[in-house]
Amino acid sequence: MNSVSERSCWGVARWTVIAFLALVALVYLFGGFQAVQVAAG
Repeated sequence: MNSVSERSCWGVARWTVIAFLALVALVYLFGGFQAVQVAAG
């Protein structure tokens, strides 16, 4: 039972990383990084 919970936990972590990378990729494609740098500067 312990191995099943660990597997599901890693599955959630993997999907979280994939979602984060996808979001970063979308922001990069739409040129959002320049807008963020201008707002922060």
